[in-house]
Amino acid sequence: MSQADTITNDIELHKRIMKLNYHKAEQEIVIKRHVQELIYSMHPSVIFEKFASKFSRDTKATHNVKSVALNVGKDFLINKLFGRSIKGFLSSLLMRKASDYIINNRPETIDD
Repeated sequence: MSQADTITNDIELHKRIMKLNYHKAEQEIVIKRHVQELIYSMHPSVIFEKFASKFSRDTKATHNVKSVALNVGKDFLINKLFGRSIKGFLSSLLMRKASDYIINNRPETIDD
């Protein structure tokens, strides 16, 4: 508090309280807006949109992303039809992708 903000009577105290309450209300509005923007940016559709826009210029990458998404969706639907859980689906998907990577990129690690 500076010398100019010194409160000497009841009226100045009430004036300062009103000023601080107004400032608090403004800060709350700004914080709420920032939280809403953060929540919006974390929405899966926004994340996917940003991710897809990065690949929109490269047609080969776009094709690869679409085919991966279609395969994941297809696998998910098949697994849901046969009653497997989400955890089982994700673990089998992870194992399938890991084995595909090893087979395609590191064939020397597979012993006969």
